[in-house]
Amino acid sequence: MMIRPILTTALVLCIPGFAAATSPADTTRASLLGDAILSNQGYELLETLTTRFGHRMAGTEGNTRSMDFLEGELRSLGITTRRETFTVPGWTRGDDRVTLLDPGPRPVRAVAIGYVNAHEPVEAGLVFIGSRNFGNLNADDTRGKIGVAAPNMRFTHRDYETLVDTYGLRGMLLINRVNGGQLLARTGNLDGIPTPLPVYSITAEEGSWMVRQLEDGSDLRVLIETESRSSDIEVDNLIAVFPGRSDQVVVVGGHFDSWDLGQGALDNGVGVAQLFDLARLLNTHSVVNEHTVEIAWFNAEEWGLWGSIDYTERHDLSAVRAMLNLDMVGDPIAVNAMGFDELVPFLETWSESLGAWDFRKEVANKTWLGSDHHPFILNGVPSITFNAPFDPEDVRYYHDFGDTFDKVDRVMLARSTALVALLTYELANDTESGVRNYSPQETAELFRKAGLVDLAKQLGG
Repeated sequence: MMIRPILTTALVLCIPGFAAATSPADTTRASLLGDAILSNQGYELLETLTTRFGHRMAGTEGNTRSMDFLEGELRSLGITTRRETFTVPGWTRGDDRVTLLDPGPRPVRAVAIGYVNAHEPVEAGLVFIGSRNFGNLNADDTRGKIGVAAPNMRFTHRDYETLVDTYGLRGMLLINRVNGGQLLARTGNLDGIPTPLPVYSITAEEGSWMVRQLEDGSDLRVLIETESRSSDIEVDNLIAVFPGRSDQVVVVGGHFDSWDLGQGALDNGVGVAQLFDLARLLNTHSVVNEHTVEIAWFNAEEWGLWGSIDYTERHDLSAVRAMLNLDMVGDPIAVNAMGFDELVPFLETWSESLGAWDFRKEVANKTWLGSDHHPFILNGVPSITFNAPFDPEDVRYYHDFGDTFDKVDRVMLARSTALVALLTYELANDTESGVRNYSPQETAELFRKAGLVDLAKQLGG
């Protein structure tokens, strides 16, 4: 239900700190804030998406129908949208099975990770893999077996190749990082390459039990099999455009897709909702700004940032003034300039303007990778993220069956959306800060200072 703009403005002018708002900019900020808090239409959109269509894994009916619905809602508000279609190495989940044969038999709760292809059933003994320091392994002990890795270990595609070629492993079980019978859906690599051996995610409880038995001298045997498989698919990014007075562009984006075990409500349904409400708020209160605003729902992020990579390859990034990434933005407690020094004073001034919402943590300036800001940073585009945690009892279900709409806090979503809208408005009308794109040399130095050169290369940088 939409609250009329005039009522929203009247209400927010009663909010302490906004009663004295007199300039057009102050009135716009008050309207953005009040409408975000009082209307909170992103929450309603997210409830509808997750209820009607479930998860949004790229290439699935849920992804397609959810995006069609979202675009229809935007267009019903008079918002101009476009689709950008691209081909991605896709993956379809089939029937994944892990069975503990001895002792047993008993089924193990497990799922194949992305880019694991269907294979002949593999029956083999288990061996513990305690670290990525493979020099501690003995090929005589590992050959022909299935590895069970220590909790929360991450392997590169090259690691898996080494474990196959040098140590003769026939499969791998990855133990989840949290307990409670949960799994961790993830991808085998970010390049769309079929994994060189079948890899499955298993629960912390069953994985720890297996490791204890191995340490106790027991011989364990498991059977692994899957009907999952890889194939190229076409997916879309969805873009909403608000033309500005200059030729500069501010991109506000977040990934649209999710994993398939739950509903993807936290990861990244909240981002989908925040971007929708941002589009609605700009369209209602600030449709024309100094710079063009492009709101982007990137697809297939979970498999390798494919949507944001396609965007950066398709567009002239010299026109992109800044990028704001919304990936699992819960309760904002700080904002991050991501290593772009020129952003820090701008963000400090913006934080100070928030009154009672002023971030008590200082502006961070630490580069991190692995989300949709990554391709922009690689191209020297100043990028911003929030430090915005969820309740630990909710976010623990990340990438699993429990990532459902009931975990989304309505008040949290309204506040975070308001802050996103206020920051976007400031970025879209900033003409005085020193924000600028970095040269390739400056970008390389940014990664060097952050100690991320090797990681950037692993992630496709």
